Amino acid sequence: MSNSPRVLPADARRIVAQGGLGYLESARWHDGTLWFSDMTRYKVYRLSSDGRPEVVADVPGRPSGLGFDPDGAPMVVAIDDAQLLRLGNATPEKLADLAPVAFHPNDMAVDRNGRAYIGPQGYVFGEDPVGVSLVVCHPDGRIDTGGEDLIFPNGIAISGDGRTLVVAESFRAPRTRLTAFTVTDDGSLVDQRVFAEFGSPDTETIDGICIDSEGAVWAAFPWIGEFRRVRDGGEVTDIIRITPDTEAYPDGGAFAVDLALGGPEMRTLYMLISDTNPQRLGNSMDATGRIEAIEVDVAGIRD
Repeated sequence: MSNSPRVLPADARRIVAQGGLGYLESARWHDGTLWFSDMTRYKVYRLSSDGRPEVVADVPGRPSGLGFDPDGAPMVVAIDDAQLLRLGNATPEKLADLAPVAFHPNDMAVDRNGRAYIGPQGYVFGEDPVGVSLVVCHPDGRIDTGGEDLIFPNGIAISGDGRTLVVAESFRAPRTRLTAFTVTDDGSLVDQRVFAEFGSPDTETIDGICIDSEGAVWAAFPWIGEFRRVRDGGEVTDIIRITPDTEAYPDGGAFAVDLALGGPEMRTLYMLISDTNPQRLGNSMDATGRIEAIEVDVAGIRD
């Protein structure tokens, strides 16, 4: 019988960034700093050396999934425009038009070869869920698909050896799940399998994820305000429970959105937290979010 999960103490967390931020997504550690998208303020940020969020780019098409090509140039998914963009110049460069293959493209992971794996929402909220495939954008411009019958593939992460890709099926019923694939040399996704299953999508919806150096997945569960570390097979080893910041936001909640491992030793877990219920989000400029951090035992994956 496995041991009970360890609940990490609330007083071990610290606030990294707060104020002037909206609904944050796609935490990524790259080149010694934390990057993230602000979906409601249409910006991509990174933390400066003194911890201040600095704007990298304005993305009018609403930024979400982030990644980096082999040269280090940032890439982002623009949800409303259904485009994959490269940032760095005054005007973002369009790398791929995703509209023909993806309804509402969202999160993304980019491997060390520059392949972008993108999860499309696939259906309109309120309608019957539609199973979809991941979109694979190759550096040479080719677009493939991988996997099948994924229900709202959301958070995506790739293992340190590049051989395993895990994706969160946020609204799969009756139980949400993490689904894993083996990544072949040419970037194809094979051996689709269940990594872990959880509860009903009404309570245990999964949002962002990241993978640590032992191959375990840290996953965000928005509705219950938890971040969990999960091993292949479903064992939960660690839990972080967040609470509303009632002083700063008296009417707010605490929704776990996304997370990334980084810091000097790659043992700092950065957590993106929304004080606005994602179900009431829309494109509201009133959305507020913050970033907290905590030190964990198992390091993340270096660039």
